[in-house]
Amino acid sequence: MNPRSDYDSRPLTIQTVALFNQKSPSKYSRTSWNGDWVFRRDRLELIDVILRNTKPDVALLQEVMARRGNTAESDKSILLAGAFADYGWFDYKVMDFSDTHEIQTMALATAVSIKKVNEADPTVRDSWQIGTDGFLTATTVDFEGEPIAVFNVQMPAKIGQKYLWYTFVEDQVVARIKRLGICRNRVIIGGYMPSDQDSKRFADFMARLQLRDSSAGFCQMASKCHTATSVNELFMATVGDETPGQMDRILVHQSAVVYSSARNFDNSDPNNRYAKGFGISRLWPTQRFGWATQVRLAKCAGEPSLEEF
Repeated sequence: MNPRSDYDSRPLTIQTVALFNQKSPSKYSRTSWNGDWVFRRDRLELIDVILRNTKPDVALLQEVMARRGNTAESDKSILLAGAFADYGWFDYKVMDFSDTHEIQTMALATAVSIKKVNEADPTVRDSWQIGTDGFLTATTVDFEGEPIAVFNVQMPAKIGQKYLWYTFVEDQVVARIKRLGICRNRVIIGGYMPSDQDSKRFADFMARLQLRDSSAGFCQMASKCHTATSVNELFMATVGDETPGQMDRILVHQSAVVYSSARNFDNSDPNNRYAKGFGISRLWPTQRFGWATQVRLAKCAGEPSLEEF
């Protein structure tokens, strides 16, 4: 297929995944994995293998952890020495755990062809708290000479059935792209975004920003798209046998061409003995599965007008 002139010359591979901060205890064992970096490094080995295979251009990561003063116990250091060697890395501190001396961040990793745009206006916000344990971060990157606004979302663990926080996220997205003059064709929103697809609040959020879920049309078998599922023993051990669903998403503008979209991080290692000490039969890379999509974004015909919103 020959790319249209009003689209980027090549598609982007976008990945979202939460690395699991290990703060939720296992229901299957009295042994705690909170702050256990032997267990975390074993999981990061699996994570690194998947990232090497996916080779994302843009990776939105949540629950990224590091031990203060110890570079060996750092998701960033481990991944930059492996799958993300030569990648750019931009993180935002969101939580501090005094019991384990750990810091949690939201992070964006970008391939060499994607460059971060430094904002000329220091008053433009790039991070927000959502409730008690939710976060939103924003990074502007350049691809083929045009900016892309990337929003990394971690909704609160207890978001509620009315999904009120989607209105808050919408407001921040609109305010930022207006302020920076980025057209909505080039907005990417990814992360932990649970929702009932019939929710009016979520539907309004999607409609007002003219977004599409990149998974649409790729989930003929719904169970293959569940990122939160009891199939994953880490999820089962920490959350329980709740109704499965797709909680991790990548949203793009309706004009984007989506080539592929699928769940990943659903492999496991049955031979890891350390994991069995926590009451699980095999090692899983993450608490929830991740999501990867390949899309081609439309270019912008001109400066966006405020009336678009």
